[in-house]
Amino acid sequence: MRAVDKEALKDVLYLGCLFHDIGKFRQRGSMSEEFRKRVKEEFKYEIEENPRRGLAHEYIGAYVYKTSKLPFKDEVSNLIALHHSDLSNLKSELHLLARLVKIADHISASEREERSQQGASDEQVKLMRSIISSISLKKQKKPVQYRPVSRFSKFERLLNEEEAKRHDAQKDYEKLWNEFEALISDPDLLGFYRNAENRCMFFERIYHLLKEYTSNIPSAFYYSEPDVSLFSHAVSTAAIALSLFHQFEDRLFEKQNDRFVAAEEIFDKIESILNGYKNPSADPLPEDEPILGIVKGDISGIQSFIFNVSTRHGLKKLRGRSFFIAYLAEIVAKYILEKEGLYAANLLFCGGGHFYILLPAKALKRIEEYQRILDEKLFKAFNIDLSVLLVGKELRLFDMLNFNVHETLARMLEEKKNRKFSTILNSVFSKPQEMTGPFCPYCGRRMKEVSGVLECDFCESFADLGTQLVNAKYMNLKKSVEVEDARNVHEVFKMFGYKLEFADEPNKFSFVLNKDEYDPRFSMYFVKTANYVAKEIVEYTERTADLETIAESSKGVKRWAILKGDMDNLGSVFRSITNFEENQRSSLSLVSTLSSEIELFFGVQLERFIAKNHETCNVVYAGGDDFMILGPWNDLIMLAWDVHKLFKDYSKNDELSISMALAIAPSRKYPVYKLGVEAGESLENSAKAYRRNGLEKSALSMFGGAIGWEEFQDFLEKKLLLEKILEEHKVTKNLLHTLSIFVERQLKNEPMKLWQLYYYVARLVERQKDERVKEDVLRFFNDIVVSRGRLYNKLDLLLKWVHDETRKVESRAEV
Repeated sequence: MRAVDKEALKDVLYLGCLFHDIGKFRQRGSMSEEFRKRVKEEFKYEIEENPRRGLAHEYIGAYVYKTSKLPFKDEVSNLIALHHSDLSNLKSELHLLARLVKIADHISASEREERSQQGASDEQVKLMRSIISSISLKKQKKPVQYRPVSRFSKFERLLNEEEAKRHDAQKDYEKLWNEFEALISDPDLLGFYRNAENRCMFFERIYHLLKEYTSNIPSAFYYSEPDVSLFSHAVSTAAIALSLFHQFEDRLFEKQNDRFVAAEEIFDKIESILNGYKNPSADPLPEDEPILGIVKGDISGIQSFIFNVSTRHGLKKLRGRSFFIAYLAEIVAKYILEKEGLYAANLLFCGGGHFYILLPAKALKRIEEYQRILDEKLFKAFNIDLSVLLVGKELRLFDMLNFNVHETLARMLEEKKNRKFSTILNSVFSKPQEMTGPFCPYCGRRMKEVSGVLECDFCESFADLGTQLVNAKYMNLKKSVEVEDARNVHEVFKMFGYKLEFADEPNKFSFVLNKDEYDPRFSMYFVKTANYVAKEIVEYTERTADLETIAESSKGVKRWAILKGDMDNLGSVFRSITNFEENQRSSLSLVSTLSSEIELFFGVQLERFIAKNHETCNVVYAGGDDFMILGPWNDLIMLAWDVHKLFKDYSKNDELSISMALAIAPSRKYPVYKLGVEAGESLENSAKAYRRNGLEKSALSMFGGAIGWEEFQDFLEKKLLLEKILEEHKVTKNLLHTLSIFVERQLKNEPMKLWQLYYYVARLVERQKDERVKEDVLRFFNDIVVSRGRLYNKLDLLLKWVHDETRKVESRAEV
């Protein structure tokens, strides 16, 4: 078979997998009698042959595809119609592909038993169960929460079971379907596919349309619980099918007489092994050999790279570098996918500086070659400051049905971190060193003098990127001719065959920079990184606020600060994915669905909340499972509390949490990179190390200490009361100094002599004429004396917060 034919068949297979269950989406809305009649006429023979299935989703989906503007209408619609058929004698390529779709479908769903959707009762909830709300690290059963039918980016909140039963799902399905159908009926789509230069972008547009419209709807609601999204099931099915296609491509299309006998043997063996795993507690079978593989890529050196910037244009460089890291991971993943002939569905996850790719097992032998290529390119661009490490693991069918690979890959990466750039060590040491300067202290490149100031073109290009991210409206990620070396950040992308372009007008392949302006009719999707920045008005012109302006907007001490946070116990969360339902398997599609719920919070909800409620703060990055925000120090404390509550409300899960750390700049011109490092260290060594009363993590580190989120409400109430006493009641601020003396005694385990504090407070109350003031002072005092001879154990943090927030305002000249 000619290569061009095989490529076309691969595309048919991919589209068939992505749309194999699209009929489930269509049939949940209102289907007119005329529509039903047309489907029955189109698939009259198939329905008569299998009357038990009736007007099944595969026939509805096949009809939908055939009437769309998508390529291979006949071939793909036949594939969709056949994907539940028993095909043993494979006489045509389409029958071969249909059986491959069926196998991939079963692996993706972990072989859960299929039943007719028409059998679902009218009372049964037809919404998707939220996995994140069901996770229990303690193996406890939690109340069921559901995701309302909506676009992925328009999700608002979870519904409890009673709300879900009252929810008019059919109306929402119909509205969502009508929008989606209009988009896949776009006459431009067929032209995009036929144009070889746009073909990869065509597939990416289809991928993102499915993500936006099918991530919040279940793949099925006729199982015990509808816990997997239609999108996650579709793309994981496509990833598995493409990987198997390439794994066996040398034998798959061998014919004997008029049958694809080799394909039949391969598929029979796979199905036999799958049948052996119908019992979820079954052990691995000896005949179950690895046929798939997974690769994890991890960017090493992120923190030092992001913060290694000068104070000049510091915020712009920080934003540019954070964006670069997010897209470096994606572009490296795309580079590998393209080399392997795979598509976006095979990129299982990309965020937080790492990615996972599903591929054929035989592709793992090329991992070291990819590592060598990455080492060479990144060493040229960043010396040893930044690297991407790759590790891979073979997967049996058992591993696919019980998808618990994260810890194994993490251990492999830890071992490899000690051998960074090992593939090019000889060339590293033999590389001639440039001896004439001056050299940039941040990247080591030669600097040049511009208007009497030494500049590094490479480092300044990150500031330019940061400016473009703020000023432009859209970004395009296009294929490019590969270059050998990089003089700026844009050429680093070109080293992998991609280029970034920014624009003020959209096209159907562009990514919108402001997520709230995303319209799938006119653009591909929104950028994966957070992009909100605080603005200021200067001489009637809006511009991005600089560090000086951010510090100036603080209350009390004029300082900017950094807040870092990430989700606690992420590995345990994914390991606990099977705890909420008996005999539950951690299938690939289930893991993918949970990942998308986490991604939605950190990548969309968080930025949207900050832009609306904390306008003075800058989202440096937010995505994956972590974030970093820069803003006025006191605003960030309340933002941290709000983010904690927002995540609790989003997840509806009291076992899940985000630990955070606040680092405050000691001066306005303090290096951003130093403060970023300090925030990261405080997060790990203080917030995540905080243990109390059987609890750990789930805390905020600030002012050299840590406070648990379960303690914060009481802490905040005490702080507000003390602030009221000082600012509203005008009580002497000597109170802060006096209290700090007793706090210091307690911290040093010295004799407290609390009678002195009692005496001081009594005299203080005597001097007050207003009874309300007396009541507040006494109430505060009673609140902080928690037992005989002991004061409230967070009083030191409370006093520092109130002291700095009520301190006399500095002028810019005093800093």
